[in-house]
Amino acid sequence: MLTPDISIVIPSYNRSSMLLQTLHCLAHQDTGAAFTYEIVVLDDMSDDDTPEVVRKFAALSTVLVRYVLGEGMGYTHALNSGVEASRGRYIAFFDDDQLTHEHWLSALYRVAVDKGADLVGGPIALRIAPEVHDKMGPVYRDMCGETHDIIFPDKYIDTDPLPAGGNRLVKREVFEQVGAFDENMLTGGCDRDFLLRALFAGFSPGWAKGGDIEHVIAVDRITPERMKWYSLQWGCSFAYIDWKRWGKIKTTMAAVARIGQALLVHFPLSLCYQVLGNEIQLCDRRALLWRAVGYVRKTLGLLFPIILSQRKFFSTVEFRRGRADEAP
Repeated sequence: MLTPDISIVIPSYNRSSMLLQTLHCLAHQDTGAAFTYEIVVLDDMSDDDTPEVVRKFAALSTVLVRYVLGEGMGYTHALNSGVEASRGRYIAFFDDDQLTHEHWLSALYRVAVDKGADLVGGPIALRIAPEVHDKMGPVYRDMCGETHDIIFPDKYIDTDPLPAGGNRLVKREVFEQVGAFDENMLTGGCDRDFLLRALFAGFSPGWAKGGDIEHVIAVDRITPERMKWYSLQWGCSFAYIDWKRWGKIKTTMAAVARIGQALLVHFPLSLCYQVLGNEIQLCDRRALLWRAVGYVRKTLGLLFPIILSQRKFFSTVEFRRGRADEAP
């Protein structure tokens, strides 16, 4: 069997119906005879009919689709298992709640080859009811995965954002040099951590404007409770990443700065927006307040792992916990 040029890795957990749509769009990529590819579905021990859905699809697909059963150890471990199971010179990452067009993969591949980029990303837009999207501020949209070139188009006319985790093509050599995704990051953010490590090691990023995808989001995922969970999760992961690259002194200083920013900026503005009835800005400011809480609690847990372990709190913001709590 010939080794494919690209392996598309899809970590999946309990989203069989959405995964089927994802597989349909990925199995019909127009390669222009420039490359070959395979699809690797890493099932993180789903409780639904994911295995049957993938195997039935694979039997009828003209593109090689491989099913790999994971160990139920969460998103980061699933990503690493997918990388290990892949065989391509490049590894493309795609989530099980995303859709794209037939030229997506070729757009990323052209940038990698033509510009010599080691990590290539593309725009991610949100597919959600317009009346919901219109009420989401930039902080909410960012947490839901929309890329900054879409959120702030005027800022990215002449520059490109960094590749996002759910839409990224990575040269295999990057993993060989900087290592795998950090499986200690149970609250998410491992893809951002990996990107920063790769950039620090000297690997070059690229951006494929034609490699755009859509992140499909159910309306019931945009609730105050859910966005609080996302915000706490982001704060925890940011603190852990900063701890790794800055050390405890600088991270502690950053935590203190976030407390000050929360008290002097975000909290007063949230009160102001509440009085003004500006729900969009109010929700964004509350999200930033919860993010500061997550950052500070994670920093304290790292500083005092025994007396401030906060195990119960951190278990509630684990990435897999959120996926398990999603409505079917």
